[in-house]
Amino acid sequence: MDIEFANNYIFVVAGVALLICVGVWYWYKRTHKAVAICVPFLKDLEKAKKQATSFNLENVFIVWRRMFFGLAIICLVIALARPQTITEEKSITKNGVDILIALDVSESMLAEDLQPNRMEAAKKYIDDFVSELDSDRVGLEVFAGKPFTQSPMSFDYNVIRYYLSEISTDTIDQRRMNLGGTAIGDAIVAAINRFENDKERTKVMILLTDGEANVGVDPLIATEHARNKGLKIYTVGLGKKEGAPLPIEMPDGSKGYARNPDGSLYKTKFDEQTLKDIAEISGGKYFYAGDNASLKKSLDTINALEKTEYETDTKITKTEHFWVWLMAGVIANMIAIIAKIIPVLYRDKKYNIKR
Repeated sequence: MDIEFANNYIFVVAGVALLICVGVWYWYKRTHKAVAICVPFLKDLEKAKKQATSFNLENVFIVWRRMFFGLAIICLVIALARPQTITEEKSITKNGVDILIALDVSESMLAEDLQPNRMEAAKKYIDDFVSELDSDRVGLEVFAGKPFTQSPMSFDYNVIRYYLSEISTDTIDQRRMNLGGTAIGDAIVAAINRFENDKERTKVMILLTDGEANVGVDPLIATEHARNKGLKIYTVGLGKKEGAPLPIEMPDGSKGYARNPDGSLYKTKFDEQTLKDIAEISGGKYFYAGDNASLKKSLDTINALEKTEYETDTKITKTEHFWVWLMAGVIANMIAIIAKIIPVLYRDKKYNIKR
């Protein structure tokens, strides 16, 4: 809070007037060899000087009268200068980011090249990612052969984290017709429809997958459409590039690994080039996450790249305080008047003078 005067020139005018009055008083005193004051509160200075040796009630009121009259003039000058307090109010507008996280829930996400497996590692670091957000809306989408909304766009991060914790490879029954496979293109098309037509907010999709698009819409055609809608896509490739064994439950309930018809160990396929193309076309970025540390780093980097924008609007408020000084001047002047009247009444009573 700052204080300023709207009419600073008043102080200059008052200073000049004071100098003129003092000059006239000094000139008049020297030329007339007597006290003759043109400024009311300096009147009778010589009289007060002569009476200073003897203390009496009238002398006290003379001093009070002159003191409060001078104070009244000072308050009036300050009031005319219009003192103001200036307060700055800053309002911050957050232009947040709308983020849709699309997670592949195909059975290959059970591969254990990330610990404890790709699915659980992805959920853990997505949870960390969401917990660091502030004013961004987040939605969850899961996909295998078809995409499904796990949670609509929301600012309630606790709800998002709850729905995230419920995701598994069983979220989509991939044994049903048309639900198996990896439909990356369909996931992108569905993501476009999840965003509101809010031009003020940045639209971002984070696509986490470990496989190649083998069903549905061509991912690159879907990405072209996403770019035209202003949707930026960050792609994260999960798992080792050479693939990893896929754990399965054996008929006897024990753990085994999927095998090819020839008996060799089956390994999940990884289409890195398509993920790079999706990111490049949409204006996003591709991240390779071959282990837990690189997955965490990938999401941390995305979080740093997509920071909320802040706009600051400053409103300046000026509060007038001249009336305080005006009232103080009026009160001081009234006291000066009373201080002038009281000695007169005192003398009248003392000498029994009737008016």
